[in-house]
Amino acid sequence: MGAIFLESYVTMPWHVMIRFGKWDEILAEPMYSDKEVFPATIATQHYARGVAYASKGMVPEAEAEQALFYEALENPALAGRVLHNNLMYQDPSEGPCILLVNAAVLDGEIEYRRQYLAKENGDSYDFTEAFDHIRRGVDLSLNLAYNEPWGQMQPVRHILGALLFEQGEYEEAESVYREDIKLWKDNMWGLLGLKMCLEARGDAPDELAKVSALFNERSSRADVVPSVTCFCAQTKDEPSCCD
Repeated sequence: MGAIFLESYVTMPWHVMIRFGKWDEILAEPMYSDKEVFPATIATQHYARGVAYASKGMVPEAEAEQALFYEALENPALAGRVLHNNLMYQDPSEGPCILLVNAAVLDGEIEYRRQYLAKENGDSYDFTEAFDHIRRGVDLSLNLAYNEPWGQMQPVRHILGALLFEQGEYEEAESVYREDIKLWKDNMWGLLGLKMCLEARGDAPDELAKVSALFNERSSRADVVPSVTCFCAQTKDEPSCCD
């Protein structure tokens, strides 16, 4: 009985590693194998590995993990597994849950990287489906039952905003970050995203100065100040938070 309530805590290291872009560390972690005791952990590991491979541009490997993730969701042992007030998994017709948020993010990350690589190679590309998946992840995460801390460790808006910004969709990215800092009052990550959007706009110097000052205040005690709101975004100078 204890596993129903406690097993979800075993999933936390993978969410932390995703939050801080520790892709190689995720892939180096040994896999759990006991499907009766660790059903949520096994699903979460495949989710994390899929995001890691996608972020590294290894789409076939990410797709293999995606298939294993969806296979793991069919495990009957997931029934009743909870993280505080939220089920780890339930049928989509019954409402949002942690692993359905993860599913939307994983689908979006893989499709995004597929299109990103096509664009880099000079082939035709279309990010619409990728962004639709991640927008769905935002909606699912916002409709989770109340938890403190929130059931989804990394706000999905930070993922959506980072990837929109990377593709020059500054207007929507700015809207995403403004909503984020309303919900999570003036959090460092959301302020970073808004600051980047205002810098890209270049037409709001007064607001940019205020947002930059607030970001500097909020980030002053951070061990490492990030340059992106999700390390799944490609950046030349900061492959992860702590390298």
